[in-house]
Amino acid sequence: MTALRRRTALSCASAVLVTAVVAGGIALTGAGTASAASPEPSSSSSSEPTSERLDASGVASYEGDPEAEAQVSATEDRRLIEVRAIANAADWSGVAHYKPYRLATGNLYTLVLVARDAPYTLSDLEELAPRTFRREPDGSWLLSENIVVEDGATLDLSDKDGLTLHLQSNSEAFTSIVTLGGSLVVAGTYDEPTRISSWDPDAGAVDTDTSDGRAYIRVVGGRAELSKAFFTDLGFWSGMTGGVSMTGTDIPDKGTDTLARKGTNASASDEAAAAAAAEEDASTEVFGTELLPTDEASVLDMDPDLSGYSYVSAMVRDVTFDGNAFGLFVTSADGVVVRDSAIKDSLVDGMVFHRNVSNSEVENTTSTGNALDGFDVNRASSGIVLERLTATGNGHNGITMNGRALAEGPSATGMPTGVYGNNSLSNSKSSDNARYGVEVIGGTDIEVDGNTLTGNEVGIVVGQGAEKVALTDNTIEESALQGIALRDAGTGGTIKGNTISGGDIGIYLRDAGATISRNTVEDVGNHAITLIGDTGRSSISDNVVSGRGPSAIDTARTEGAVRADNDDSDWRSTKPLSVILRSIFQPLTIMWLSLGLILLVTAITSVGRNRRGFVHPYANLAPLSTFTRGEASRDEVGPPSTPRGSTA
Repeated sequence: MTALRRRTALSCASAVLVTAVVAGGIALTGAGTASAASPEPSSSSSSEPTSERLDASGVASYEGDPEAEAQVSATEDRRLIEVRAIANAADWSGVAHYKPYRLATGNLYTLVLVARDAPYTLSDLEELAPRTFRREPDGSWLLSENIVVEDGATLDLSDKDGLTLHLQSNSEAFTSIVTLGGSLVVAGTYDEPTRISSWDPDAGAVDTDTSDGRAYIRVVGGRAELSKAFFTDLGFWSGMTGGVSMTGTDIPDKGTDTLARKGTNASASDEAAAAAAAEEDASTEVFGTELLPTDEASVLDMDPDLSGYSYVSAMVRDVTFDGNAFGLFVTSADGVVVRDSAIKDSLVDGMVFHRNVSNSEVENTTSTGNALDGFDVNRASSGIVLERLTATGNGHNGITMNGRALAEGPSATGMPTGVYGNNSLSNSKSSDNARYGVEVIGGTDIEVDGNTLTGNEVGIVVGQGAEKVALTDNTIEESALQGIALRDAGTGGTIKGNTISGGDIGIYLRDAGATISRNTVEDVGNHAITLIGDTGRSSISDNVVSGRGPSAIDTARTEGAVRADNDDSDWRSTKPLSVILRSIFQPLTIMWLSLGLILLVTAITSVGRNRRGFVHPYANLAPLSTFTRGEASRDEVGPPSTPRGSTA
């Protein structure tokens, strides 16, 4: 019985052991999958850094009054449309303006500078507007009316002795300088730069309150030449009124149905108005309240032509934009050059190439401390060259390059569906920004080469379908998450010759493919290179990686990736026990181990049996004779006894 019990116990123990191994292996397989791989960054809040400039929803915290400022911005659009309509009406009438004239527009007058060969200078402004352009006791100039520079005219705000121009801006009204096809020149010297800012005469200081609008400068069409100048505390709300803006054909075509009839004779019939205008002399108030003489002009019975002027072009050199809503805003432009300049502490973005900017370059320019991006090249911009930029301490990205299509299908405005690109960023620095050093959003044929990116959440991020992006010879240090991340991008990327130090993952690809070669990744804490999802035929070759983590190159969650000639000899594996056991207890391994254990238990029981020698199979059974007295005759036994109480 003892041997039987022993065999039964061994069999039960074997079954229990096999069951435990199988169950444990399955559990480790499931649990180890996550622990073996790097934590996948999310494209939402988990990978989005927080910033003092962002609210809980990730929207930039704007200190002004959005609703009120939007209304003021729309009012400015209507004012400019009015000025253009009046100028168009004068041209259609055949009566050209040969002298500047003034319009009553809102709370302030608008001085219109008409076309002429010679530029309008400070002396001209002093003569044309002795009451609204005056010199202050400290030597600065105060402008208290709007100026519009028409097509064919140039306003030259240059002074070799240095110019400080204050644009009146307070709770009652603000001034602006706007060119409508004309040109603007602002030039100082190294020793005496030109300084233009908003100004509150009552406070004797710049205007820092944008809630009721703020003085701004805008070049619509034509050309701007800015050099050795400071533009500070200008603009509000929109890019068009954001401080210093250069825009092409962007004035809204709305609310203009009655503009051709605006004026002192608007209530008369068309014929009467035309006749009255023909009879009036040069001092007649034709357009609002006239303070300067004008030539005769009639009011025409037709809608004004509000078609835009040509693209704007500009040369900006040795200029500082400080404390504006947008540092420098450019849209619908061609041939814009910005060099040796600085943008800082903008309320929104630093420098923005918004839409339809082409064949332009920004060189040796810094953008620091802005609420959102330092530099933002937005959709529909191509042929942009960014070189030797510095973006530091911005509240969002250091540098953004967005090449997405304007529409993904039919749209109300018929926007094109093609992507944009052919842009490059080289030899630049982007550090300590709240989000990414460089972000490439969509587009094609983008080059990011030879840049240094330090202390950002992620060094370089490429996403949203970006194709043919080349990331080469960049130095990326101290990123919080990844050095380089390609997320939901194309499969034709190139990541070559980069040096990445620090962070969680060196190079991270999720649903994006690239040729990853000759990179150096060091001192990372999870994986040097990670590929997840559909990464196409990505190749990983000739990389040198070091650091510590579960594995140097993680391709367990993708298929088709090719690895060759990578040096991970200095990688220190820190796989947890669960990961190691998972690598051992694969399903087939568990099955073969179970069979082996069964054979082992059987062998053990056989060895015990052999040690006792041969045992008869019925050795534990006693003969039946041992349970009786043996054989006896009937006589020896005697007759059976008679039961008690029976009768014979």
